[in-house]
Amino acid sequence: MIKTTLIVILIFFTIGCTDNNQAENTHLKIESLLSENDSLRKIITEISTKYIFDSITIRDIPNYRNTYELNSIVSGEIVFVGYNKSTNVIMVDSFSYNPKILYNPDTLEFNKGGFIYKTELNANLIYLKGILETNSKYGREYESIYNSTIGTKKN
Repeated sequence: MIKTTLIVILIFFTIGCTDNNQAENTHLKIESLLSENDSLRKIITEISTKYIFDSITIRDIPNYRNTYELNSIVSGEIVFVGYNKSTNVIMVDSFSYNPKILYNPDTLEFNKGGFIYKTELNANLIYLKGILETNSKYGREYESIYNSTIGTKKN
């Protein structure tokens, strides 16, 4: 009877120690996860104030076939390096910012790394205007005004 009682006490003691160890391990794991969560929140807070690009460059590359003669078609490519899936180039006749209104907007199609435009050179000087924008899940949104002037070739 003493042996049986001793074995039962030993089993309860072992189970009790295992439960204490599991509770302590769970408590340590919770503390570790809380500190990891806090550090991730700091990173997300810092990222949300930044633009997320490896680099960013905006270039307007005229087509080498442009003649720049009156009533000819002029084309080019707007390259937005720092491209995200939600990047857009929207050409407009004019725009206002308070409130934001785009007059006659035309979103350019993305093609092999750039946004292609074509317009008729129907005056000695024509003005291209647009909005360059990118929206990312992370970081700040980017929006810029695009202005370009194209003139006819002078002899």
